Amino acid sequence: MRSVETPHVQLILDDGLVPPALQTALNRLGARVSIRSLDKALASGVSPSADACVILPGSSGRPDLLDRLIADASERACGTLVIPGPAGSRSHTAWGISAEPADQMRSACLGRIASGRAESMSADELTGRLKALCEIRHPLRRMREELMCLRQRDAELLSGARDLREQLQLAGQIQQELLPEPKWEIGPLSIATLYLPADFVSGDIYDVSRLDSDCVALAIVDATGHGLPAALLTIFARNALRGKEIIDEGYRIIEPDALLARLNRELYQTNLTQCQYITALHAIYDRRSRRIRWARGGLPYPILLRPGQPARQIRSEGALLGALEEQTFALAEHSFEPGDVLLLYTDGLEKVFLDRGGEHPTDGLLFSPWLDQLAEEGVEAALAAVRKRVLWLSARAWPRDDLTAIVLSMKA
Repeated sequence: MRSVETPHVQLILDDGLVPPALQTALNRLGARVSIRSLDKALASGVSPSADACVILPGSSGRPDLLDRLIADASERACGTLVIPGPAGSRSHTAWGISAEPADQMRSACLGRIASGRAESMSADELTGRLKALCEIRHPLRRMREELMCLRQRDAELLSGARDLREQLQLAGQIQQELLPEPKWEIGPLSIATLYLPADFVSGDIYDVSRLDSDCVALAIVDATGHGLPAALLTIFARNALRGKEIIDEGYRIIEPDALLARLNRELYQTNLTQCQYITALHAIYDRRSRRIRWARGGLPYPILLRPGQPARQIRSEGALLGALEEQTFALAEHSFEPGDVLLLYTDGLEKVFLDRGGEHPTDGLLFSPWLDQLAEEGVEAALAAVRKRVLWLSARAWPRDDLTAIVLSMKA
């Protein structure tokens, strides 16, 4: 342990008397001694340069005042020795070092030394104790400095986490504001949407936009991963899936299969380091013919509910986007009849209603009671049930996923 060449000992006295044994010990150490009254020490604290602090409170010393002094010494990484006078007397003719009762030791302070006996201590014992206190000053100071650095680092990390949380909240708000209205009415066709991010920002996004007076485009995108990279990729993909090009003084509507093929090439050639894959579906609804056509890449198959018939999937070929440079996506088509309900969704919906362990069959959602609720109680009640179940699962530490759905229903 490192020795202190000229130790500085701070004496705090109640009535100005120093016991002979203590004076002898200080002389043996060759210590530089500074003296403060109890009142001054309570007002200004322990000297910051002190290697050890010796408190002689006298018989009138109050435990709460001692606690304050010892806590101050601890904050300065200064070892403390308390030498009370004999009980019931203000004389310091018989000095000893003792421990206060347990109910008076409310401050478990760093570096404090106290014994459990009240016998008189010799100059030799006091010299040894003071020397030990002075020698641990430097390691105590290093520990104190390291502790302060850790506290500062923790405060900075906490501040950084708070700033990041605020930025994520803002990004999530912007992402929400980019979404279209949640409900649309296009003649007899109603469009309802559900958008439940797993966190502040989502790896899912959807879009509903008019292409012209007759056609409406719909899109759902699910980027791999979560967080800001996935959210940024969904916005890029959403803008790429608008499906309308201005040419000369007119426009051209791009078919869903061609649009997905183009987006797939762009993703592959961009060669992103994170979130380079997406699953997506793009559809065009024509209000005159009441027909909808779409292409999908990797998303769950759309589900058709028709009155009097079991629910069924409408399947078409198409893998996730961004994995291969050249891919083809099959074009599917459906003609709406009165009472038809067509469900487009990301796989987050399956995770809500299917067993969360293991792999799910591609048609697993067909056997969910929730589809019966959708057919029997209507779109609004079914979507409300999804929201309620997500809240119920979240309260049980369920590993949530982003969830998006578009429900198209033709009036009967």
